[in-house]
Amino acid sequence: MLDALVSNNHTDDAVALFDVWKGRVPLTIGICSTILKGYATSKQASHAMALWREARQSGLAMNTVVYNITIDAHARIGSMEVVSELVEAMAVDGCEPDCITYSMIVKGYCVKGDIDKAFDVFSNMKMGNAENDAIVTNTVLDGCTRHGRWNVADKVLAIMESKKIKPSVVTLQSLIKMYGRRRQLDRAFKVFEEFPNKYGIVLSQAVSSCLMSACLNNNALDKALEVFEGLKASFQSPDVKAYGAMIIGCVRHGKLQLAISFVEEAYGIKEKGSSCKQCHCLPKGKRLEADPLELLFRALQQQGLMDTLGASLIDRLRAANVSIDGRMLNSFLEASKPHQAGTQHHQNRGKSKN
Repeated sequence: MLDALVSNNHTDDAVALFDVWKGRVPLTIGICSTILKGYATSKQASHAMALWREARQSGLAMNTVVYNITIDAHARIGSMEVVSELVEAMAVDGCEPDCITYSMIVKGYCVKGDIDKAFDVFSNMKMGNAENDAIVTNTVLDGCTRHGRWNVADKVLAIMESKKIKPSVVTLQSLIKMYGRRRQLDRAFKVFEEFPNKYGIVLSQAVSSCLMSACLNNNALDKALEVFEGLKASFQSPDVKAYGAMIIGCVRHGKLQLAISFVEEAYGIKEKGSSCKQCHCLPKGKRLEADPLELLFRALQQQGLMDTLGASLIDRLRAANVSIDGRMLNSFLEASKPHQAGTQHHQNRGKSKN
């Protein structure tokens, strides 16, 4: 019952239930681990530490799992002083740190922004479990990318090669994101093309979307379009995030008509008379996120195109039963009225002169 509550994000209810029953059901290592997991997920690090202290002082035999969960609770918020205390206590209790422990420690330093410490832990840890080694590697690479520490990232890649750590699909995604931010788009494409055959990695939509975003962030709209077309040609259809990325990218590059075509393609709502064959590319029931559409309509409004291109698109979306934020659209339509009125006034003046 405790596990069911914690798994459904009802940690406080799980604690309340145990408080009712702990007079008859003693605290066990399993109960402790379950509640600690809830505290870690909900980022209640102080509560996790209090429970760990209570369990330890009661004489309950600690194990590595309990320590890993408690360390995770504090690593998530970058509280590395407490993490260090827990690691020291592990040695006292005879609990050996494993790859998960190191992964949590590395994650904590990355959250805190101390990439040098994260690299020190990574470079000195014992390796041997291929899956866990890749997890820790991915954590360090992600931290380097978030904080722009390219020199450390290159050292991580060198260690990966020397210790023959096999990259995963997550590693590939991290590398594409990193090379995109380093303005090394050619290297992003190189790993995208080489890793599947070299390491048996199955490309996912997330990886393709990551490469499209890297292209767009490097002002390479043509390359992003190539990746998008490649995704459409594969057995996987573009998802909501892929379409959203392309719409946002087109708007930022001033290609409003192209952005509209992606909305049309996603919902299968090409204008009547169009020679382009169109299919509904998004799975049934899926909808584009609000941000790309809002950005598009805002750009149409600023260009004075809301009463023409924007209104036509809105009508077709509504005809296809696509739910749209009414307040957002009303604000754009209202803002376009002065433009319409000004245009009508100019036309009337022209008629009176004639």
